[in-house]
Amino acid sequence: MFNSKYPTCERAQRVHDVLLVSSFAVWAMLLGFAPIMTYRMLMS
Repeated sequence: MFNSKYPTCERAQRVHDVLLVSSFAVWAMLLGFAPIMTYRMLMS
């Protein structure tokens, strides 16, 4: 009973970890590119 549930829990935890890391990556990319894009728009 528990053996059939455990892989599902492990897979859900892995998906959660991937989504968490990717959301941090998206925020870091947005925060990094925002000043560059603002500078380029102001200078063009």
